[in-house]
Amino acid sequence: MELKKSKDANLEKKTMSFRLMGLVMVCAAVGMAFEHTEYEAIDEEPITQEEPGIITCFLGPPIIEPIKEKETPPPPPIQIEEPEIVPDEVEVEDLDLSIIEIIPEAVPVPTPPMSPVPEIIYTNVDIEPTFPGGAAAMNQWIVDNVEYPELAHEMGEQGKVYVGFVVNRKGNIEKVSIRKGISDALDAEAKRVVKKMPKWVPGEKNGKPVSSNFTLPIHFKIK
Repeated sequence: MELKKSKDANLEKKTMSFRLMGLVMVCAAVGMAFEHTEYEAIDEEPITQEEPGIITCFLGPPIIEPIKEKETPPPPPIQIEEPEIVPDEVEVEDLDLSIIEIIPEAVPVPTPPMSPVPEIIYTNVDIEPTFPGGAAAMNQWIVDNVEYPELAHEMGEQGKVYVGFVVNRKGNIEKVSIRKGISDALDAEAKRVVKKMPKWVPGEKNGKPVSSNFTLPIHFKIK
């Protein structure tokens, strides 16, 4: 039996209708897709990650979250403890200072000044010290400068007073003393005259001026 195709069952004539129907369905689906907005569930916890420009994507317009500045907590207030006032009646225990090691400071020891080397005074020299001008000039100088004490003159005191002294290497008279005296008045006058003498020519030892001892007799005589 030969099958024959019915003209009503021919789908080729309805191709354009199907295409138009499909296009309408696609447009409707696209329109529904734009009108329907899905929201993403956002946790209540704050976002701890600090990255600039965090963008959360939704089907709607993009939402740009601003950068949150980190708040610096204010510094804690300074607490000053008030000193505890101890009344006089309350006994305070003494501090035990035995555990503290006290290191004594080094005290510099002052260096004692160097004492000058004492000059050697010779008794025997090669050349004796002399009065400038010689013995005659010395006798005349003594006569011109001696003042006979009035009390000694009234008492009739007279004689020789032996005066010892040192002629240093510069010719100055030093360490005047009485080797043999007569009375206090005559001894004092003899010492005064010797101390008043000008510079002598110093004695010499081995060709060099040195300090040497000298004894000078001064004769007091009442005329």
